[in-house]
Amino acid sequence: MMGKRRIVTTAMLCVGVLVWCGTIEQAAAAPHPPAQGGSMYEWQLNLPAHAVPRRISRTFNYSGDEPAVLAEIEGPGCIRRFWVTGANLGRNVVLRIYFDGEEVPSVEAPINDFFGAMHNLMADRYPPRNPVEGLPEGYYRINTPFFTVQPKTGFTCHMPMPFAESARFEVVPGEGTSRTYYLIDWHEYPDQEMNEEMRFRARWRREAPVRDYEDEFIMLDADGPGRLIGFMYSIDMLEDRHEMRWSHAGADNIYIDGTGRHPAYLRGIGGEDTFGASYSGGDNPGGTSLYADVPYYVWKDDDGDYQQVAAYRFFAHDALTFDEGIHMRFAARAHDIASTVFWYSTAPVRPFHEMPPPEKRMPNTRVLRGDYDLPLPDYGAWWIAGPFDDPPGSLPTRRDFDPGESFNGREWSVFSSLRGFVDFNHVYRPEPSNRNSPTLEAVAVARAILDAPSPGEVTLTLGFDDQLVIQVNDNEPIDMGEHRYFQSQTVEVPFEEGENVVALWLNNGDQAESFSRGGWVFSFRAETEDGQILQPRAE
Repeated sequence: MMGKRRIVTTAMLCVGVLVWCGTIEQAAAAPHPPAQGGSMYEWQLNLPAHAVPRRISRTFNYSGDEPAVLAEIEGPGCIRRFWVTGANLGRNVVLRIYFDGEEVPSVEAPINDFFGAMHNLMADRYPPRNPVEGLPEGYYRINTPFFTVQPKTGFTCHMPMPFAESARFEVVPGEGTSRTYYLIDWHEYPDQEMNEEMRFRARWRREAPVRDYEDEFIMLDADGPGRLIGFMYSIDMLEDRHEMRWSHAGADNIYIDGTGRHPAYLRGIGGEDTFGASYSGGDNPGGTSLYADVPYYVWKDDDGDYQQVAAYRFFAHDALTFDEGIHMRFAARAHDIASTVFWYSTAPVRPFHEMPPPEKRMPNTRVLRGDYDLPLPDYGAWWIAGPFDDPPGSLPTRRDFDPGESFNGREWSVFSSLRGFVDFNHVYRPEPSNRNSPTLEAVAVARAILDAPSPGEVTLTLGFDDQLVIQVNDNEPIDMGEHRYFQSQTVEVPFEEGENVVALWLNNGDQAESFSRGGWVFSFRAETEDGQILQPRAE
């Protein structure tokens, strides 16, 4: 029996060796595994199958006024990890990243704000700033799959950044000499093509003080198609919290594809809610979660009346894609606010503001709306009037319209469409207060001219919540119904050749019944039978 058992064991061993050898032969002949584009951390990027890992590691000193190159990389490839530390790495230093010979950088932000170290914190290894419990003064941590921040000045970006031909990292020095240690880990794809057209983008913007309780802090305006990744956000309170709570003017407002067939509008409630906190975040000890958190919340004075906040939000599970374009704002009081927004797009970056000089990037300096802002794309304009307690008896569709005359006792004003959206909350606001997500329960009216090349049916696509009624020329008004949250629907209407008057009213009804708290916005698209898009104008 023992002999037979040895024979069986030996036979099994031989078969196992043959199978093992065959497995090796098959593995050697098998193709490389496909790119991991399905993971949420890969943002569904279509990357080549076989990656050869590469690394750039360097210690670098730079100063002066001219950009200094950190790395130049030939493609096709994809940046996988970018780590930085050093000294004098604050808002005085601007990071720029270019892909594929771009003239406008894909990334432009102060180097510490890019990674999430806001308020010019961690500009040096020993920042003499406000304490966070358990950390030295002026430090806080961020620990997400996308960005990490560690004391002392340990900054990492994990976002994949594909490129077909080249990638160039550069810094624009500020005052003094900056010392930088950095690693750039990337994948090279030899003998393969980069079919992915999306490129990583990032932009920083600061305003101090923001227009109090008005048309909100502008975060982003970008062309599609693309996908929003997320944003870093900071608030330095310039007014007492009893006068101006940072969180209570409202929250994020995201406008997507207003001139597309499927527009979307996302409205938050309170500022802290955007980042997963609650009740103004005042008791927040500072933490770091995967997708949203407030890692830095400190009191600048002994009474806790002036606060300083840094927060972040990433759209991983709740993907935000756009085709035509995206516009983002954040409701705010008159504080010092800055943000860095991250997204992917196939269209090159079209700057919506210029980078301020170093002295205007620093805390405790004034940067007002319009100082460095660039014109937004032209999507037409509307005459608007309001607010009214009730819907008007008739809409202003007459041809001899005079905007100098009031409408039901209200003056007319012009609103430039935000990528196809008209947001009445940017014009008609309640008195400033510390109430959460304030809005008026009222009705507003909009009127515009559309020029048609020929008579025929025109398809109107309107997105809105609450109730909307629209009228074209002398035709009967059309009740588009009532939406409890933002939805869109279409209607076909006859247009005449030449000028056509379009007027509508939108109700911002009982907020206790609304599923879109305070949303008082409509989107508008007019498409002729041959596919031409007509743009509204305020004559």
